Amino acid sequence: MKRILSLVLTFVMLVGLSTFGNGQTTKAEGKVCYYSVAFSGNDIPSDFQKILKANGGEIVYSVPQVGFVQIKGNSNLFNKVKGLSSVQMINPSIKWTLPESKRFDVDENVKVTEANGAVSTDNAALWNRQWDIQRITNNGESYKLGTGSHKVVVGIIDTGIDRDHPDLVNNIMPGSKNFVPAGGFKGTEPYENGNVNSFDDVNGHGSHVAGSIAGNGAMLGVAPNTGIRSYRVFGKSSAESAWIINAMIAAANDGVDVMSMSLGGFDVLGQIYTIDPETGEKVKAGRDLADYIAYKRAVKYVQGKGVLMVVAAGNDAIDCGNRREVTNFLNKEYNKEGIYIVGASVNVPAVYPNVVTVSATGPKDVLALYSNYGAGFIDIAAPGGDERLYDEYAKNGKLDEYIAKKLYYKEFCLSTSEDGLYYYSIGTSMATPKVSAVAALIIDKYGKMAPNKVADILYKKGVDTTKGTNRKYFGCGYLNAYNALR
Repeated sequence: MKRILSLVLTFVMLVGLSTFGNGQTTKAEGKVCYYSVAFSGNDIPSDFQKILKANGGEIVYSVPQVGFVQIKGNSNLFNKVKGLSSVQMINPSIKWTLPESKRFDVDENVKVTEANGAVSTDNAALWNRQWDIQRITNNGESYKLGTGSHKVVVGIIDTGIDRDHPDLVNNIMPGSKNFVPAGGFKGTEPYENGNVNSFDDVNGHGSHVAGSIAGNGAMLGVAPNTGIRSYRVFGKSSAESAWIINAMIAAANDGVDVMSMSLGGFDVLGQIYTIDPETGEKVKAGRDLADYIAYKRAVKYVQGKGVLMVVAAGNDAIDCGNRREVTNFLNKEYNKEGIYIVGASVNVPAVYPNVVTVSATGPKDVLALYSNYGAGFIDIAAPGGDERLYDEYAKNGKLDEYIAKKLYYKEFCLSTSEDGLYYYSIGTSMATPKVSAVAALIIDKYGKMAPNKVADILYKKGVDTTKGTNRKYFGCGYLNAYNALR
């Protein structure tokens, strides 16, 4: 297959922040605003929709299993709903956006052969480029001990999957779903039809994640015979918390064994203020607690179904063990948009108990320049690629030389793309699925067990251990599939 080399922008870590409507407060009653609502219990009151309608509002999306809805209406709706005894918290809805990252598409003919279950590094045309998978599998030795099976399924909550990719098709299990509603994000994406079966990847991120788990063809994943199922919560643009939470619930109900979430965001536990662009007045804009409550309930629901959650630490190069540092980071990012935060902030869902949080390393087992870290925050480290060499060439005005020499082979991670081909990228998103894959291998070897027991084996056996201050960056150690299976 032939693909012209390109450097494009995609996303690696999904970052959310609550704002009114389109990001600014408004005094106009006619302005449509979106709010997240967490009720006092894990259900939606039977009279809520009637009350909402009487006040000119409507439910946009609901997740009844955790008592969470997204609603819309004019700016006065906030106070009316806030006053209901059944409402625990209401806040402006989180907007999950697509930050910039780096991507290099494969630019050569690649011989693609469907493996049909057989795993062979000799027959994988791109194996010699997969420094990251080689590191985790001890250069393919772990494949002799286990490659996974369809008895174990990893649920991938992401941008969808290329359902026809030759390296993936044999491991995609029935039941993949789409959670992006008709019209997409706040009705701005007319090409989104809302069909539950429209789980095709239009971004590439979800397919890349899938390849790292269960690719078996020109490239190999960590667990190349493991079952995978896609839960699409993103298209080309933005997403809502309710979609992601709904996908988590559905994947758990479908009986996935591991949930791989190369996404995350920030919840503000303090207070958000917005600056009126016309008057300069500082106005309270609520807190993220409704989303925080809903995520926490969803995590508990998922874990109650016996599912291990593996999530990305994020790509902001900050200490997420320090909540004040997280707030300072958010203020630096969003002050220019008239948003100011006071109080603690956290990374979700990574911050929740019994969730496996993954940092990213480069080819030399050092923390990637972009990777978040933190004592008590990071559980395990895995190769996600790095950009040290890229930055060096860019700083010296030699980026064209970097590209011409294909030096990204040395530090970026290769995997499957959304169009039947392959591309290189970096991020904690690229590290997370590899941990999910080793967790799946552990379950396949030892049988179904409680999520905390899977995590315990992962931390004790599935790593090259690290100690002391290094735990702040690498948790229990560097991911090693061979150690997990021997």
